[in-house]
Amino acid sequence: MKKEKFKAAFFMLQPLTQGGGAEKYFVDLARNFSEKGCSADIVTMDEKFFRKFARLLHIFARCNFFGEIDTAGRESKEEVLRQLEKARWLRVNFSGLRKILGSYDVIYAKNELVDLFLLKMIGYKKLPPIIVGVHTPIFFPEAKSFIARLHNFLYSGFVYRRLLRGVKCVHVSNGFAKKKIYERFGIKSRLIHYPFSVEKVRRTAEKNRSGIYFDAKKTNIVFTGRLSEQKGFQTLVDLIKRISREKNLENRVKLNIFGSSGLGEDAKIEDMSRKFDFLNYFGHIENKFIPDILSRQDFAIVPSKWETFPYSVLEAQAMGVPVVSFDISGPNDIIRSGETGFLAKDKRDFFEKVKYLSEEKNIFDGEIIKENIKNRFDPDKIHGELMKMFQENLRSS
Repeated sequence: MKKEKFKAAFFMLQPLTQGGGAEKYFVDLARNFSEKGCSADIVTMDEKFFRKFARLLHIFARCNFFGEIDTAGRESKEEVLRQLEKARWLRVNFSGLRKILGSYDVIYAKNELVDLFLLKMIGYKKLPPIIVGVHTPIFFPEAKSFIARLHNFLYSGFVYRRLLRGVKCVHVSNGFAKKKIYERFGIKSRLIHYPFSVEKVRRTAEKNRSGIYFDAKKTNIVFTGRLSEQKGFQTLVDLIKRISREKNLENRVKLNIFGSSGLGEDAKIEDMSRKFDFLNYFGHIENKFIPDILSRQDFAIVPSKWETFPYSVLEAQAMGVPVVSFDISGPNDIIRSGETGFLAKDKRDFFEKVKYLSEEKNIFDGEIIKENIKNRFDPDKIHGELMKMFQENLRSS
C-alpha cells in the first residue's frame, strides 16, 4: 500500500531567485504539498556552482570569457522564502547532492539537459524514483539561431534518450509536449496542467501596488517576460517599428515593457524607448508587482516562439486581461481565441490583432476571461492530480 504522506524533493540546478516560470511552479507545488502534511523541499545547486555554470553558458553562447555576468536573479531570497511558507529551500554542492536527495521518497526534477545529467552522474538506481517535469520545451518549432537548433538536436537525440531512460514518470503540461515525448522516445507521459489560483493572484495585486502610473487615456498594451529569442524579442522589436509607422496607432497606444535579458536586448529596447514616446521600458520588476500592473492594462501581448505553459498568459487572464499570442502549444492550451484573447497564425496576423484590439479594446468581458482560468485550472483539483501522481511513483517500502 502506498504511503499517504511522503518526503518529496523538487530538484533544479538554478537558484529560485532566478524567478522564472519553472521556479514559480516549484514554489507553488512545494508549498501546497507541505500544507497537506508532506515534507516538501526544493533542492538547487548552491550559488558557487551556479556561478560556474553561468560562466560556461556565457562562454558557449556569447564568447564571454571574462566579462561580468549577473547571477543575482530577479527575486530576493527573502521573497522566495516567504512564498515557500512551510516548505524549505536547500542549496547544495555536487558532492553533497547524493546524500541530500537520497533521503527522500521521490524526486521531481526539471527536464533541463544539465539537471538530468547531474542526476545521471550520481546514478538513477542510487536515488529515489525520479519524476521528470517538462518545463523547458524539448522541441522549438521555430529555431533560427544556432543555440535553438543545437537545443533541438540535443533534446531529440540519443543523449536525451539516455537521460530519460530509467526515470519513473514524465509529467507534461500541454498536449504538444505529450505528443512529442511519445513520437521521439516512445514514452507515455502524464498530462496535468499547472494549477493556478485566480483568487491568489488578485490578492497579490491588492497587497502589492507597484506605484507605476499608466495613462488611462491611452490603450495600454503590456509585455512581461525575458527579452530573448524564445519570448519573441524580434517580434516585439518589429511591433514597435510597425506602431511607429502608423501615426494614428502611435498616438493612441502606450506599449509598456517589463523584462530584461542582462545582455544587449535591454539596451536596444531602452534606446527605442528614448526614440518613441508611445514606448515605456521599465526593465525588470519583482513578480509580486506584476498582477497589479496587469490589472491596469487593456491587453497583453505574448509573442513567444515556443512555450510550455506560460505564466505570462495565466496571470494576465487571471486579472481579466485579454492576451494576443501566437497559436502555439502553451498559449493555445489557455486562450480561447475570440473569447479570452486572440491566437495569431503568423507575425502579420499578430500585428493586425494588436491593431484591432487597440481600436476595440472593450470587446472582451473580463469576468468571462477570469472564469475560464478559474474553472479550467482549479488549484484544488489539479494539486490533487499531482499528489496522486507522486503517490503512484514513491520508493517501495
